[in-house]
Formats: sequence, C-alpha cells, structure tokens
Amino acid sequence: MDTLLKIVEQLMGFLRAADLMPDFVSARGIFCFIAWLSTLLAIISLILSLFADFEGGADADVPGDTPDGDTGPFSLRAVIGFLLGLGWGGYISMQNGLSVVTSIIVGLLLGAFLFIIIAAIMRFIYSMKSDGTLRYEELVGLHGTVYITIPPNGEPGGQVQVPHPSQLVTMAAIQTGSTPLPAQTSIVVTHATSSLLTVQAVNPIKD
Repeated sequence: MDTLLKIVEQLMGFLRAADLMPDFVSARGIFCFIAWLSTLLAIISLILSLFADFEGGADADVPGDTPDGDTGPFSLRAVIGFLLGLGWGGYISMQNGLSVVTSIIVGLLLGAFLFIIIAAIMRFIYSMKSDGTLRYEELVGLHGTVYITIPPNGEPGGQVQVPHPSQLVTMAAIQTGSTPLPAQTSIVVTHATSSLLTVQAVNPIKD
C-alpha cells in the first residue's frame, strides 16, 4: 500500500512539474482535464475492443458502442476523438501562448477533424464487415447450377449452388417447370427467401 501511495505521489509530482495537472480553475486546467479524461476513455475502449476480438465474440465494445452506433453521427469512438482533439488541442495551444478564445477554436477544429475522420473510418470498417453478410434478395438474377436434381411442379428435394460475391451459396430450390432439372443444369434464380430459392433453367428443357 505504501509503495502504491509513493507511486501515486511521484506521478502527481511529475504532472505538476510538467504542468499537466488538471483543474477546474484555469482554462488550461480544464483543457487538461478533458484531454486526460478522453485519453483514459480511448484506452478503455481500445482494451475492451481488443479483449472482445481476442475472445472471438461479436464486435463487442464499451457500453452503447454497437456496430450501428459506431456508424451513426454520434458514435462513441468519434465522440472520444472529438474530446481528444478539443482537450489536447486546446491545452497545447495555451501552452504555446495562445489566448483562451483562440485555444478553444483550435481545440474545436481539431476535435471536429478527429470526429469526422474516426466516424468515416468506423463506417468503412463496419461496411466492410457487412459486405460478407448474405442478403438473399441479391441472389435473384444470379446464375448457378443444379446440385441435386430439382423435381418438377414446385416439389421439394432439389438443391442448387449459386456463386455470390461473398460466398458459394448452396440452398434448397424448387422450380415451376414440368420437367425435372438434373444435376449440373445451368439455372437462374427468379425468387429467393432465407430458406428456399425458386429457379428456372437457363436453357429450357424439352419434355
């Protein structure tokens, strides 16, 4: 316990000596407080994200930081980025002798820049992840081949394979024709649900 207290005292002394001690009295102290708070939040967010990825879970994150929220106009990471820019931008500006008003403007501009950049990056990342999610309506109009013979007149039992940009889809299929479609027949998808495709032969088979 004594060792921990000594470490804390040394850290506080370092912050005072480096003029990095936050307070609520001066503008520089307030900027410093925002900077340290946002830095701490950024570190926590990063650790939780790494932990979630290591565990192999979904895109878990700090509370309220969902994939939808991350791509929205006020995503948590983007807000943290704004606070980082505001805090450190304002603090460094004041350290370099700029006025409070100028430092606020610099902090706001840097915060807005980081906000936009991070929001754009997160939107891009999650759009790349969602690209791998199959939307069954996208199968309509695609060509494929019969994998297991498809009985006629809408009877179940057949399967087809349809190449999709994200994966090779193998699904149950039916057809409305009166002639069975044997394996390796070229087909086109005319209707799709999450469990069943309706297809027809590219080259109609004569009875």
